[in-house]
Amino acid sequence: MKKLFLSLILINFAFLSFALPGFTSFIPDKPGEFVYYRDSSFSRESYIGILCYDNTSYQIRYYAPQASNAPEKIVATLFTIDPAKDHFEMTGENIVIADYANAEDVDIVNYLHDILYEFSSRRCRLGELTPATEGYKNNLSLIENGLSVSSDFPQFGGDVTIIYDCMIPFFNVKRIENNKGEPIFECVELGLISSSDDTLFDTFVKVPDTGKIKINSVKPKKAPALTAKLGNQNVSLDETWKQSMENMWTQSDDAIVTLAVINATAPADDFVNYSLIRMLLESKDGYHINLDKCDVIFGKDQIRIYSDSYIKSSQKVYFSTKYLTANKGKTYDYLSFATTKANYLMKRSYYDKILKSYSN
Repeated sequence: MKKLFLSLILINFAFLSFALPGFTSFIPDKPGEFVYYRDSSFSRESYIGILCYDNTSYQIRYYAPQASNAPEKIVATLFTIDPAKDHFEMTGENIVIADYANAEDVDIVNYLHDILYEFSSRRCRLGELTPATEGYKNNLSLIENGLSVSSDFPQFGGDVTIIYDCMIPFFNVKRIENNKGEPIFECVELGLISSSDDTLFDTFVKVPDTGKIKINSVKPKKAPALTAKLGNQNVSLDETWKQSMENMWTQSDDAIVTLAVINATAPADDFVNYSLIRMLLESKDGYHINLDKCDVIFGKDQIRIYSDSYIKSSQKVYFSTKYLTANKGKTYDYLSFATTKANYLMKRSYYDKILKSYSN
């Protein structure tokens, strides 16, 4: 549970950052970031992952989980590029997982190459992409935000709509929809590895469903009120909660509430907001966040982030809520709540009442 705890963040944009050749990203990419997409163009459940090691070295990976009629399949290749060029071009490649005696693996390697070159070419032609770009839907929600571009994309069946989002690393592709509006290629995970020994990208896993749970099936016992405070932030709890740190309250091992102040190096604007949201939605430290079950709601002064995540070692799915409220100057008030998804559903009204009590 404490893996989901975040007490204080310093947003520092002085880190080593860059973009792929041929365009400039609104939010620079950084070493260790990765992205996974669900690719419905295959006949079986399939995912495509891209990982950045530095501004010249990357990995792209195909992953299909074990199915009733097929074993797990992984095809992966390491490649390098020349960042000084004005277009994407591989300067070296090491195919680390593939069977060249298997025609399917050869086809997958070629498909991965096509994805990289096609995404790069289309992103370069798009030019500048920011929340101020004409036609860009901004400050609505995670699924609605972005720029929709109609395109002919033979790899995905012809006429499609590509939704670009500044928050998504590398090529900014968030989703590709067919002419019926159905997603055929969509981002399901953002992530960040901490070192070369971090296996989070290599052990990508679909966040499992919680299963059928009756909402509000557990009625918490009434207990005397308790107010959690940090500065001007307040949230109403009860005596089933205990203060375990200056800014953290726990309900046994069931749930955590954290209050903090986030320091940025610039006042709140689209760049700071989107950079912070991206960081908070990135899988890291051994847990996977299911992006296609996340939502981000932009209010007048507050951003609310809802997400499901999965810790593989404990095989538990967690539900998290994060509130960000911009203050004058360069700080945000921050509330974080986390519990298992099953516990949240069983006591949903109780936990929602706690979240509604938050003030700052």
